[in-house]
Amino acid sequence: MSLPRPDFELYDNVGRTTQQITAHRGDRPTADDLHRWAAHDAREFSSSLPDDEAGQSIIDWTRQPYRVRTAAELNTVAQAVLGDGRSGLGELHTFLETAAEWCEHYQEPGIAARYRQHAEELSALGDRLAYLSEDHLASVYRRTNRSASAQPPRTVPAAPVAPTAPARRSAR
Repeated sequence: MSLPRPDFELYDNVGRTTQQITAHRGDRPTADDLHRWAAHDAREFSSSLPDDEAGQSIIDWTRQPYRVRTAAELNTVAQAVLGDGRSGLGELHTFLETAAEWCEHYQEPGIAARYRQHAEELSALGDRLAYLSEDHLASVYRRTNRSASAQPPRTVPAAPVAPTAPARRSAR
């Protein structure tokens, strides 16, 4: 049985990778073949997509930690990228759930289950990252409070005591 879209003739292995040759012998396409074929089949649809790459919007956020000066600022960036709601991680989770729904609609329950499994794993990762962020803040603020309590308390200078002896008059 031959592949439905062979990229090279049988016995023509010149310039082919080991993965391509092995895949051809096993009568299955390589991952690169599958992606290339899908890109070819979806080229009309692809032309209607936004010009920016999907990950482009997150790039600005991944640069922000270089500008951060405090744990509070890092937490602000982390919440935008990793937090609940419209964060980058939240949007990725939504994508995986939507892909699972699409697969179910087109009778691919096994693939849908795998998308859902990865969505759940991503959600668990999000929870662990939230705990990490909380632990980081707790560590910083505990350290700040400890160093503040270790310093001797500031004493307020007492008001000068009024002299008990009557004030002298000038000799004039």
